[in-house]
Amino acid sequence: MATKGAAARTAPAVDLLVEAFSYGNRLDRIPEACRPRTLAEAYGVQARLVETLAIETAGWKIGCTSEVARKILKSDGPFAGRVFLPRCFASGTNIPNHSYPMRGLEGEFAFVLGKDLRPRKKPYSRAEVAAAVADLHPAIEIVDSRYADWLGITLPEIVADLGANGALVVGPPAKGWRRADLAAAGVTMRAGGKVVGKGKGGDALGHPLEALRWLANNPPTKAGLEAGEIVTTGTCTGFHRAEPGDRVSCDFGPFGKVAFAFV
Repeated sequence: MATKGAAARTAPAVDLLVEAFSYGNRLDRIPEACRPRTLAEAYGVQARLVETLAIETAGWKIGCTSEVARKILKSDGPFAGRVFLPRCFASGTNIPNHSYPMRGLEGEFAFVLGKDLRPRKKPYSRAEVAAAVADLHPAIEIVDSRYADWLGITLPEIVADLGANGALVVGPPAKGWRRADLAAAGVTMRAGGKVVGKGKGGDALGHPLEALRWLANNPPTKAGLEAGEIVTTGTCTGFHRAEPGDRVSCDFGPFGKVAFAFV
């Protein structure tokens, strides 16, 4: 966690991000004087941003669980970002083009927790986090940034900005997933009538449950993960920017489909 000194230094960064969320303006970047320098400082900014906006949260996104994403963002490992409840949508919804101007798309497996995963000294096993899961859902993360050039800034700046989460579109719960090989499960994304991304569950840290285990063992807050929260585990389809008006779908095979349209 960030120190009190770091919290004071980065306080103006919180104000800038609050303004960007509230009015839809884009930042060039956070000024160096108040810029978070480490992931600990970035999580501190993120937490105070969420607290100041006072928007109910639904759970977490995990970023950079795939090699492709880590190369794009020049990251050595995963990070976490809050997901706001009003920005979680059911499959089949229409979303205005201007709501998330980047229109970034990532097909992901998402878990809803049935039990708390509180911070502890002993690392959680995959079996333990699997036992804490209530449901698995196919999902599409809509990536959006409060920066004009999200690839021209530092990783802590991205993490401070909720990890560039815009929204989450969630499909119905999957059946029989506990008996299936999620790592080998194929995922295909289409946008504007074309295939724009393909991958498999194993692209997320080798297995979607491994991504969830990483978050349980590296919680960004003292509360850890709570029952009822949704955790989306990172892209299995790479990253694609949709065009205005695109209809978007993601096929997870036996685990279902999720779709929406930009309008």
